[in-house]
Amino acid sequence: MATLNDLRTKGGIIVTIVIALGLIAFLLGDLFSSGSVFTSRANRVGKIDGKNIEYQEYAVQTEYVKNIYSSLYGTSAFDAAMYDAIYNEAWNDLIMANAYAPSFEKMGLMVTDAEVVDMIQGGFLSPIIQGFFSDPATGAYSPEFLRNFLSQVETNQMAFDLWNYIKRKAAEQRVVSNFSTLVAAGFNTADFEVAGSVKAANTATAAKLAVKPYYTIADSLVAAPTAKEVKAYYEEHKELFRQGESRGVEYVVFSVEPSEADFAEAKEAVEALAEEFKAAENAQQFAHYSTHGTVDSKYYAADKISEEMKPYAFGNKKGELYGPVLEGNTYTMARISDIRMMPDELGARHILLGFDQQELADSIATALRKGAKFAELAEKYSLDGSAAQGGDLGKFAPEAMVPEFSEALLAAKLNEIVKVESQFGIHIAQLTFRSKPVRKAQVATIEYEVVAGDATIQQAANEANAFIAAANKSDFATAVAEQGVAKRNTRIRPADRSVTGFDDARALIRWAFNNKVGKVSEALEIDGDYVVATVGEIRKEGYAPLKDAQSRIMSQLRNEKKAAWVAEQVAGLSIEEAAEKLGVEVIESGDVFGNANNIPGVGPDMKLVGALAVAEEGVVGAPVAGNYGVYVYTVTGRTEAENATLEDEKVRLDSYQLYYINERTNQALTDGVEIVDERVRFF
Repeated sequence: MATLNDLRTKGGIIVTIVIALGLIAFLLGDLFSSGSVFTSRANRVGKIDGKNIEYQEYAVQTEYVKNIYSSLYGTSAFDAAMYDAIYNEAWNDLIMANAYAPSFEKMGLMVTDAEVVDMIQGGFLSPIIQGFFSDPATGAYSPEFLRNFLSQVETNQMAFDLWNYIKRKAAEQRVVSNFSTLVAAGFNTADFEVAGSVKAANTATAAKLAVKPYYTIADSLVAAPTAKEVKAYYEEHKELFRQGESRGVEYVVFSVEPSEADFAEAKEAVEALAEEFKAAENAQQFAHYSTHGTVDSKYYAADKISEEMKPYAFGNKKGELYGPVLEGNTYTMARISDIRMMPDELGARHILLGFDQQELADSIATALRKGAKFAELAEKYSLDGSAAQGGDLGKFAPEAMVPEFSEALLAAKLNEIVKVESQFGIHIAQLTFRSKPVRKAQVATIEYEVVAGDATIQQAANEANAFIAAANKSDFATAVAEQGVAKRNTRIRPADRSVTGFDDARALIRWAFNNKVGKVSEALEIDGDYVVATVGEIRKEGYAPLKDAQSRIMSQLRNEKKAAWVAEQVAGLSIEEAAEKLGVEVIESGDVFGNANNIPGVGPDMKLVGALAVAEEGVVGAPVAGNYGVYVYTVTGRTEAENATLEDEKVRLDSYQLYYINERTNQALTDGVEIVDERVRFF
C-alpha cells in the first residue's frame, strides 16, 4: 500500500487541509460553536434546519470520520485535540447534508460528473486533491502519487473508503467555491463611496483640542440615569447586548501532588533502578524500557553534547553513571551507551518505492549495480519529490533522516547501492558523500517521575468528598469559607476545551451544561487533580437581560450626560477659554486625515475623526462624546494631499469588501438556517 502509507505519513497535513478547505471551516467559521436553549429530549445532540439530530445519528457519523482518520494516521489512539477535530467534522458533515447541500442544489449549484473529472485530472484541480497527493518533500502536487493510489482503490477496502471521502470533500469545497464566487460577483463599491473615501484620504485637518476625561467629571455634577432612561437605551440598542450561551462556574481544586512518603518510596525505587542500569549490557535498550520519558538515540560530538554529560563521554568519568539527580518531581540518570567514529554529513541519492514493489526494487538495485543511470531510473520510478533531481538528496546530517535509512548509509561504502525499508517505503540508495568521521557518543537517559501514590490520591479524594458534603449541607460559598480552600471563577462556552489551570477540562464543561444553578458537582478528575464545581449563572443565547446590561448602560448614559454638561460650560467660548474653564491644556493636532485611525496627541477615536472631517473652519464645534472623554475642538486649517486616486481607491475598497466576504456570507447563512448545537452535553 505504497501511496496509502504516504497519505498516512502526511496525516496531520491532510487533516488540516480537509478542515481548512471543507465547507464549514472554509466558510462558516465559528457559527456552529454557538449553543441554544436545551431541550428535554435526552438523546438530542442538536437541531439542523428544523431536523432533530439524535445521538445515534451523530455517533454513526462520528465513527465514520474516526475510521477515515484512522486510515490516514494508521492508528485510532487519538488525543483530545484530534477527537475534537473528529467531532467537529462529523457535525459539519451533518450540517452540510441537512441544510446547505439541499439549498445549494435548489440554487443549481451542483458539481457535475464532468466537473468531478476536471477536479481530479483536469486543468482546474481541486485543492483537496492537490493537498492529499502532494509530495511531502516539495509540497508540489504529484500525479504519480494519485495514480498509484487509484490503482489500489478497487482491491483495498480502506483505500476505497478513503477515496470516496476525498471525492466528497473535493465536491463540497468546489460547491462552496462556486457559491463564494457567485456572492463575490455582487460586491461592488458605489461611485459615491469611492469619491468620499478619496476625499477623506486626501484631506488633512489641523485642529486645536480640549479634552476632558470622563473620570475627571464628578458624577454628582449630572443627574443619575433613571430606570426609564436605562430601559429606553436598552431597547434602542438591543443588538449591542447580544450574547452566546455560557455558564458562570465556581470551582475549587484538590491537587494531587506527591507526598513526602511518595518521594521516599520513589528514591528507593530509583536507587535500585540505578544499580540495574549500571550493570545493563545494553544501556540504550534498558533505558527504552525503563524511562518515563523518551529515549534519544542520536550521537553527539564533543562540541554538541550537554555540559553535564561531556565528562562521562569524553572526559575523566568514562563508564560512570550520571545521577540520579532530582529536579522538581523528576529523577534523571544517564550513561554512555555507545562511542562511534561518525561523519557529521552524508550525501546520497535514492529511489523510493511502495512496500508492495519488492520485485521492482530488486530489479532496480541489480540494474544500478550493473551500471544503469541512477537519475533516469529515479525520474521514472521514484515516488519521492527528489525524483525531479534524479533522486539527489544533497548533503545532510545522519540524524536528519529516519534511522533505518541513515544506518544503512553509515554502513555502506562510497557509491555502494543499498536497499532498505523505512516508514516511507522501500529505498534504493547510493552513498555519494561522507565527511571525515569524528568521535561521537550516544547517551542512554532514564527519566523517573515521582507521582502521587494510592494513599495520596485517596487523601485528595477524601478532602474533595468532605467539601462536597459541606457544600450540600449549606452552600458552596459557606463550604469554601469553612474549609479554607481557594475558589476560582470562570465563564465557559460550549466550544471551550480548557479553563484556567487545566488544558483539558471537558469533564467540567460538560457537567456545567447539564446542571442547574446551585448544583454541586461530584469530584471531577481533571488533569490528575480533583475539581468540585457549582453553576453560578446560566446565560442563554440571545440578548442579555436588562439587569445584566444595566451597569454598562448606566455608564454610557452618565458619560452622555457629562458631555452635555461640558457643552453647557463651554457654550460661546473660544477653544482657549473652553480649555481654561475645563481645567485642561489646549492640544494642537495637525494632519488628521479623514481615514485616520489615530489622532496625534489624543489617540484613537473615530467619532472625533469624523467630527473634524466635516467641521467648519474657525468655529468651535459641538463637543463630541468620545470613548475616553469629551472633546471640544476647532479646525484651524486644511491641506490637500495626493494619497489616493479614484482608480486605486476603488480597487482597495472592492478588495476590502471581498476580504470580508466569508464573514458576510456567514452572517447571511446564520440568519437563514437554524443551527442548535447541544453536543456539549455529551462530548
